[in-house]
Order: sequence, then C-alpha cells, then structure tokens
Amino acid sequence: METIYIFTDGDIRRKNGALYLKPKKDGTKSLYVPLKSVSSLMIFSEVTINKRFLDLLSKEGIPAFFYGYYGNFVGSFYPPENNKTGEMLVQQFKHYNDAEKRLYIAREILNAATDNMLYLLNNYKETVMNEIEYIKKLKLTFDKQDNIPALMAIEGNIRRMYYTAIGKIVGRKNFVFVERIRRPPKDEINALISFGNVVLYNIVLTEIYKTSLEPRISFLHEPNKRKFSLQLDISEVFKPIIVDKVILKLINKNIIKKDDFEKVTDGVYLTKDGKKKFIEELEKRLETKIYLYKDQKVSFKTVILHECYKLIRHLKSEENYKGFRMKG
Repeated sequence: METIYIFTDGDIRRKNGALYLKPKKDGTKSLYVPLKSVSSLMIFSEVTINKRFLDLLSKEGIPAFFYGYYGNFVGSFYPPENNKTGEMLVQQFKHYNDAEKRLYIAREILNAATDNMLYLLNNYKETVMNEIEYIKKLKLTFDKQDNIPALMAIEGNIRRMYYTAIGKIVGRKNFVFVERIRRPPKDEINALISFGNVVLYNIVLTEIYKTSLEPRISFLHEPNKRKFSLQLDISEVFKPIIVDKVILKLINKNIIKKDDFEKVTDGVYLTKDGKKKFIEELEKRLETKIYLYKDQKVSFKTVILHECYKLIRHLKSEENYKGFRMKG
C-alpha cells in the first residue's frame, strides 16, 4: 500500500472508481490513480474536492491529510473506523487509567526512542561521543521514575543533548542548529524536523487506522492535547531512524541546499521543491527493507504496523510490549 503525495493545484474527482486530478495550470499532466493499492493521501497543493470523491475515500478506507503552504498540518478526512472494537477501547482505557500499566508503556516507548537516537548518533561517534555518553547515563534513570511527568522531564534533557549532537553533525555542512524551536521554526534544520515529524505523525496514524487501536487514547502523551494522540506515542520510536535519518542524508549528501528554504517574517520554511526532495527521500526510507525478525525482511512502513500490533498484544496480555530498536 502506498502513500500518494499531491503537489499540483487542481480539481480532484472520482473517475471510474479512481482518483482523477485535473490540474488548474495548462500543460501540467493530469493524475489518475486507482485507489485499491493506496493507503493514504497527503495533499500539499490547492485543490477542490467534491462529496462523491470523499464517498470513494470512505468506502476504500483511505484517510486524506491536508497541509498548508508552509507544510503545516491543516486537517484531515478520516474515514469511518471499521476495525475498531469495544474490547480494545476498554483495554486501552484500562491501561491508560492504571498508573503502573501506563507507566510501563510510556517508559518502554522512551527507552526504544532513546536507543534509536543512540543508533543514529553512533554513525558520527567521532564527532558526538560526549553527547552519546551523556544520553546513555540519562537513559539509565528512566527506570527510577514513578510518574509520566518525571519521565518526560528526563526525555526533555535527552532530547536537548540529542539535538546538540545533531547541531554538531549538520554544522560540518554549514547549517546552524542550536535548539529545537517548533512554532515557528527559526532555521533550516528546525524547518526540516517540523515538516518531517508532521508527515510521520500522519503516516503512523494511517497504520493505526488499519488496526483495532483507538487513536485518541495514548500513554506517553496526554490524550487531551489533540484529537489523535496515540500517533505521537508510536512516532517517538521512529523519529530518529526515519525523519532524522532522512534529514542527515539530505544534508550530508548535499541533496538539499540553502535555496530549498524560504525566510518569512516569522520563520524559515521549506520551498515546494524542498518539500518534494524531503518526501522523495522519506518514501525511500519508508520502503527500505530491514530484518524485523531473523528470517523476515520488511519495509519500515510494515515495521510501524507491526509496532501497532505489538501494542495490541500487550494490551490483551498476550506479550509484554517492547518498542522497536534498530540493530547493529
């Protein structure tokens, strides 16, 4: 199943049970996509959509995500959830409402996320060895925390040190990154992180949609912060090895350059070409196949789906949840 990214302005309609995009600009090629193999739509352009097309998305179970001019998330069309069960809703609520059970899942998410940060940084250990050692020491304190805010405080310190290391790595290519600033992003690296994370959140949400998990009940992040919060939990595990991996590749291989960004009054954002370059590399990363088990090689998209099912098995008391870690 593939994600379709739309950057062309035009009218999106249903045509013979498929997506048909008629461009507004003369000379631009029309887009015709059968939807049987499509998992989600990511729309970055100015489009018009009618009810017949939304009905098609609903029947096919395909969510659509809409982004603003600067790559900010605007909203989504989320089809009816046919896979959801009362049993899973009850189990998620039980684990959320039980402080000990919730703490276990939250701690395991952060342990896995930190291990994946270290995996990424180890490729540059000659440059960031001090940061690596400090993050390792902080990670050991997760098991000593007895509540979510305390865990998040440790995670915040790890994240600051991790971004210090990222700043050193990209600094070799004349990109300046001092600290994480989200709204608005104040430099090129912040722009890449913000854009990459918001796209990953929706890719993860698409995979959650395929399962019986309730996307509004999370364990690390508070459910009341946004409509769908479980995607934030699961994304923590994958940010370093998907989004940050893509960012470092774009910078180190000079795929993305300073002119792929534009400065506006309140911050720095990717241009249309910059977003396309990022998406191209992101899709390559998502389709990269790795060994999930000893004899099973699957794409990162499939790994994300497996992560959802691991959580389901934990909630059903079939196995203890262990967040995905990159090996090697």
